Amino acid sequence: MKNRPKPDAAALLERARRAIADHELPPGASSRVWGGRGSGQPCSLCGQPIGFNDVEIELEGVEAAASVRFHSKCHLLWLEACTSEGEDH
Repeated sequence: MKNRPKPDAAALLERARRAIADHELPPGASSRVWGGRGSGQPCSLCGQPIGFNDVEIELEGVEAAASVRFHSKCHLLWLEACTSEGEDH
């Protein structure tokens, strides 16, 4: 099965802002963040699997129906969306 190409950074940043606004992703950083080898689970932002050779960032202590995990680059874009959520785009 082929993976879809990952959207570019601008598209992912906009997706993160929408997901925060729609309460699909938390609006701010977690007090506990874990990093490690990818688990093969899908990224909460881009939807692509986090491969075993990728770094996976998982948030702990967030109110979400499922685990929140990101590729390291997607995590940075989500953090940027959290800090810019109140700004005009």
